[in-house]
Amino acid sequence: MPLGFSEIYCHLIWRVAADSERMNKATQKILERYLLQHGDDFGYKPLAVAVLEDHIHMLVKLMSGVAPGALVELLKKQIKIFLVEQMAVKSPPRWDDGYGIVSVSRAHLNVVADYIRTQRARHKSGKINKTLERTRA
Repeated sequence: MPLGFSEIYCHLIWRVAADSERMNKATQKILERYLLQHGDDFGYKPLAVAVLEDHIHMLVKLMSGVAPGALVELLKKQIKIFLVEQMAVKSPPRWDDGYGIVSVSRAHLNVVADYIRTQRARHKSGKINKTLERTRA
C-alpha cells in the first residue's frame, strides 16, 4: 500500500441478499470483532462497526490508496472466506450486489459513530437516517 497521507473518513453499508441466510447473533458478534481487528489487513482504521442480521455498517478512516468501493467488495469476499474456512459456517450470508458509501467530515465522526453504535435500537424504533441506510441509487 502507498505510504502517502490520507484523511478520508466514510460510512459503509452493505446488505445480505434478499434470498440469503441472515446472520444470527453469534455470527454478528464474531464479524464485529473481525472487522474491528483486521482493518490494517484491508486498508482501513475502524472507528465504529455494527453487524445486524441483514446488513453491516462501518465508519472507517481509509488508508492511502484505498478505494472505498473496492474495500466493500474486498470485505464481502473476505468475510465469506473467514466464515467458511475459519468458523466452519456451512451457509454464510450471500451479499447483495449494492452498497452505500457516504463521506463523513471530521466534525461529524462522533455523530455517525453514535448512529452506528445504536443501530439495533434505531431499527426497532424506526429512527433511521435514510442516507446512511441506502445501498442503491
